[in-house]
This record gives sequence, C-alpha cells and structure tokens, in this order.
Amino acid sequence: MANKTTHIGVVTTGHGPRDEYLHYHKMFLEALGADVKITVRHIYEDLTLEELLPHQVDKTTPNLGAHVHVPGAVGNHMGDGWEHRFFELGFATKLVQKTIDRLEEEDGVDMVLLACAAEFPKGQISAGTLLIHPREIMFSIAENIAHGTRRKPKIGVIVDAEHADHDVADWKSRAFYKNIELEVSPITGSWHDAARKLGEANVEFAFFFGYGVGLAPYDAADEIPALERAIGAPLILPHRATVLHLRNLVGPAMNDLAYMPEGWNKA
Repeated sequence: MANKTTHIGVVTTGHGPRDEYLHYHKMFLEALGADVKITVRHIYEDLTLEELLPHQVDKTTPNLGAHVHVPGAVGNHMGDGWEHRFFELGFATKLVQKTIDRLEEEDGVDMVLLACAAEFPKGQISAGTLLIHPREIMFSIAENIAHGTRRKPKIGVIVDAEHADHDVADWKSRAFYKNIELEVSPITGSWHDAARKLGEANVEFAFFFGYGVGLAPYDAADEIPALERAIGAPLILPHRATVLHLRNLVGPAMNDLAYMPEGWNKA
C-alpha cells in the first residue's frame, strides 16, 4: 500500500499570514522523513480590527492573546503593521472551534494542531479527527520527568506575571505535582530576566508555554539559545515538543537505521 500524505491543519489565534508555522512544521517533519501537507487557518481571518475591538480586553480578564493587523503599528517581531493584543476568551474560543470545523469540513485535514499552548474552557473545543493541544503535551512531559524517580526534579516555568497565580494553581492541580519541586519565574521585565531567575535557582528543566517563540521573522536569531544559556538547563517549548510528538503520528514510519552508523546492520 502506498504511503498516504498526512494533511495537518494548523489553527492560529490571530490574523494571518503566519508562514513561520507553515515552514517550521513542514520542514521539521520532512527532515525526519514524514510525508505531510500543512494548511494554516487563522481564527480572525474574516474579521477586521474594527470588528475585533469590542472584544478586546486587558490581561485581568480571561483572554487569548493574538497577533493582529494594526495599520501604522511598528516594532512587532512579526514586522510592521502587527500588534499583539488580547481578546475575550469566550469570544476567541468560539472562533477556534469554527476554525477547527473549517479545516475539517472545507480543507479535509486528517488532524488539527492548535498553534498555541493556552488553556481553553473545558469541553469547549473538539475535533472530529485528532486534535493536538500543545498544552497537554507539555504537561505530559513534566509528568514523565517526575515519573519513577525517588527524588523531586526541580522544574522551572516562565509565566506571565498577570497569570502567575492561575498558572501555579494549574500546576498544583496535576497529580504529579507532589513529585516535583516547582520554581515559578513571572515575566515582570524581559523574558531573559525571567530566564536568569530560573538559572539562579538551578532548575533542572525549564518550561515556557509560548508557542512559536523565536520563529517569527524579526525575532533575534539567538532569542531562544540566549534564554537557554541564561537558564543553564533544557528549555522545553511547545512547538518543539509538539512537532516531535507529531512525528509518531504520521507516516511513513521512520527509518531508524538512518540514525545508526553506516554499515551497522549486518543482515
């Protein structure tokens, strides 16, 4: 039977284009031998800024962050004409579901990936195919770090200062929490300041739930390596974790011997 190309639909939480997601997922997976097609849709692709403004909120209200088109805006890492704003979570969640439905019904995707690691209201999003939520992948990695060890691994997490209490409560709600030591570093200045705090705390692993950080066209080329150097420990990011997880779900099967020395197999 011939291998089937896996069609992956990607949902972004703002306006488009977001070609970094198209390129990253396709090139990473193909480098590992996968046969994939990527279609990216954006939850606000049919809405102008003026239509979004009634739903804009600050960080004190449950929200979903989004990069949107703002005429005249400068200095965003997506380029001029972009800003990062926040919109009411319930409003955004309905459009996430609408976008999932469009990817399945109009584009015929085989699975849907959320290009964000945000928390959504329980039971409010679902797919008829597979729905890949990076947030759950991240927590499953943390759980596996804690699993089976007789000591408590020291795990650091970089969080928004405004959401720090909520994020800590989320970690504490996890069954594996009693098996880890958690060091939380709220972003009160720069990402790098938060990373240095985790480095000073000597964490063993660090988590940052920002999907796609470092991939935007105007991100500094050493953005993520600099964070990792400041932490001095592996930095677990949702886009990395997700694409490696996806490789197990798509064909063709990996050629494991390609990662062994030439001539290793004697059969």
